[in-house]
Amino acid sequence: MFQATTTKRAIGLALAIALTTAAGPVVANEMEFDRSRVPSALVGTWRVTTTPYSCVTGTSFPQFARPQLVTFGDGGTVVEGGGSPDFQPGQRSSGHGYWERTGTQSFRAVFEAFILFTSVVTPPATPRYVRGMQRFDHGIEMEDADHWSSYASVTFFDVAGTPVPPSGCATAVAERMQ
Repeated sequence: MFQATTTKRAIGLALAIALTTAAGPVVANEMEFDRSRVPSALVGTWRVTTTPYSCVTGTSFPQFARPQLVTFGDGGTVVEGGGSPDFQPGQRSSGHGYWERTGTQSFRAVFEAFILFTSVVTPPATPRYVRGMQRFDHGIEMEDADHWSSYASVTFFDVAGTPVPPSGCATAVAERMQ
């Protein structure tokens, strides 16, 4: 009887050690902010309104607020389609990039779009957008499962990779598309 009890205890202890050893990394991985392993409330398609503001003074320019659709994929990918009437038809591609978790309810999303040609304007006005690329770098905070807000840097580059106007800052608010 003593030997059977000892054997059962040994088996139970071995099983407990095995489960703890196997479960430990799973629990640890859920605690990491790894975009490829941790499910996120960010995943899905969002209606986003981006509003530029002066990086220096903080003055907002609500008259230039523009809509976007942004889709965050499970593996950390981002696809964006801008709806800005500021670009001429066919002038800007969709944006593509990545997202990553930076905290329990915080994320970073970066995406870039090509500016395919320089804006055609009537002289003496100078081109509004030059051929090159536009890059958004968002710091996102979830407000609840269906809303988030962010601060972003928006940088335009010419084909040589030099930053050009109208680079600046923006805020964004988003609502999950349902």
